[in-house]
Amino acid sequence: MTSIDTISVRVPPFPIFITGGQYTFLKGSKHFTRTFEVFDCIYVRKGCLFLKEEQEEYEVTAGQYLILVPGREHGGYKNCTEDTDMVWFHFLMHQPHQYLPSKRIQWSDLLYQEGTHTEPSQFHLQLPQYGKIEHRQRIEGALDELIHLNEHDVLESRLKQQVVFEEILIMLQKEAFAIPSAAAKVTEQVITYIQQHYQHTVTMTTMSKQLHYHADYITRSMKKTIGITPVEYIQQYRIAQAKTLLVTTNMKLKDIAVSVGIQDYTYFPRLFKKQEGMSPNIYRRLFNRG
Repeated sequence: MTSIDTISVRVPPFPIFITGGQYTFLKGSKHFTRTFEVFDCIYVRKGCLFLKEEQEEYEVTAGQYLILVPGREHGGYKNCTEDTDMVWFHFLMHQPHQYLPSKRIQWSDLLYQEGTHTEPSQFHLQLPQYGKIEHRQRIEGALDELIHLNEHDVLESRLKQQVVFEEILIMLQKEAFAIPSAAAKVTEQVITYIQQHYQHTVTMTTMSKQLHYHADYITRSMKKTIGITPVEYIQQYRIAQAKTLLVTTNMKLKDIAVSVGIQDYTYFPRLFKKQEGMSPNIYRRLFNRG
């Protein structure tokens, strides 16, 4: 069997998420040898996994991923030289797909067929089998949410998993084609800054001074790159952190609000409901019930 460079499938419908999790291979251990009948995507957060699929060998380092193909034996060919953290998820493709050799794909190639009033547009989803992620914060944030949802056996969580999974696939495709623009680089700096300082007061004035960009330029860059403003991203990130605290601790809502940087704790329930469609208390009860 020849090596694979790109996995191509027509969407919709999208591939289907099955399950996922995270694992740490300790120094001196290696990945198990096995053959699956589903796709297995492995993303390395820290360290390096030495993986072999049939005769192809891959060194998957921090910030890289590898999609293992159904019917091919895979496993470690060398022990980890350091503790290695990875995230994995399995998925299916019921629709016909192809394995393509490497070629430079333009965004204009992705539209297969325009939609009508009764039929959806069709696109080519192109996923490199082995790739490096430049925008790690966004991918890792989505992977965290995917795994978090997978750990709670609540119907709403299982339904939402597919949505988050599809977002991850789109991110992987975008990573494959995008040449980082000036706007994308600014956005990455802003995201990093927010994730490091969200527990404190974060203002456009402060970010502008710290990152040495005009506030209007920061806003335009984020809108162009990820479709939301810095303020919207701060709110979304804080609520994402609050969701974790609601499920994993018994902290009071007031304390959770303050710990994620929302000093006016009376505003916290309103913001949470606006983003999640339910109150923090209901969200907590749903997950604790699971």
